Amino acid sequence: MFRYRLCLTWLLLSATLPAIAQPPDFLAKRDPADVRMLCYNINWDAIFPPDDPLNHKFRSHDRRDAFVRILRAVAPDIVCLQEINPTRPASHVSTMLDRALPVDADDDSKLWQAYLGQDNLIAARWPLKLTASDTVPPSDRGHAMALVDLPDERFAADFYIINAHFKSAGGAENIARRTKHADALMNWIRDARAPEGKIDLPPRTPIIICGDLNVYDNDPRRHLFTIISGDILDETAFGADFLPDWDNTILGDVLPTHNAHGWQRWTWRDDTSKFNPGALDRVIYTDSTLEVAHAYILNTTTLSEAEIKAAGLESADVALDAAKGEFDHLPIVVDFRLRRPSGP
Repeated sequence: MFRYRLCLTWLLLSATLPAIAQPPDFLAKRDPADVRMLCYNINWDAIFPPDDPLNHKFRSHDRRDAFVRILRAVAPDIVCLQEINPTRPASHVSTMLDRALPVDADDDSKLWQAYLGQDNLIAARWPLKLTASDTVPPSDRGHAMALVDLPDERFAADFYIINAHFKSAGGAENIARRTKHADALMNWIRDARAPEGKIDLPPRTPIIICGDLNVYDNDPRRHLFTIISGDILDETAFGADFLPDWDNTILGDVLPTHNAHGWQRWTWRDDTSKFNPGALDRVIYTDSTLEVAHAYILNTTTLSEAEIKAAGLESADVALDAAKGEFDHLPIVVDFRLRRPSGP
């Protein structure tokens, strides 16, 4: 009887205790062995102090604290940022990552590695090789490219990353510049897959093209078609069409949704402007070598107060001015998993 009363008392007490808040499930990896990428246009140097002498002339906001909270909540392995001042040392970002998200809390010698090409930065928990800021022939704007040297004991292949920021705005001239940029990237990937070129990648090296590609919904989007399909417009300058994946198929486009839920896929929004929200930012990949294990666009403004608190975030972390509907770009998170070869 005493044991029965004790159990009953415990059940009654447990029913009145508040549940321990847990971060939203969508934030976490499905498998710790997956490689997590964060792709984020941070709005012209907004993650650096306002009085930083290297701040870009277009800088208008201070997102330092929000960026650190996002980093800690997302915990990426590879970080691809756009709109970093091209004259800024890449170490400014890697130092920030070392403080916010140490590679190994017990080993100070393990540090984030970073490379800046144009206004695009690639950072990783592992060494970066084959770094370059443009293709040959050159593109319209340049970009950051690097081979992420993953640990051989854990991964059967390294990741080749191209982080790009395509020309913005409408009009024939800007559309042509985006198309040239895409043609140059495809020519480079064709070269990387062929032996004895300007760059050689081992067969079946996963390739990821990400960044602010400025894919407008009212635009011909020829550049996106070129990147996915390998259909080059200016074949005289950049060579013949080809199928860009290792298995001679088109590339995959992740197209995640907000907080891995619902249907919203826009990555840019500004209700104070005349432009519609759109999926301007993309993560495109060789789906013959990579599987998307999990992906989402982080939108803190739609999370509940309990979810925000449990995740260590704030509701307005992804917005410039949430009250006005001014977001600029949202962070994209993708967990990649190496795909086993399906044939000889």
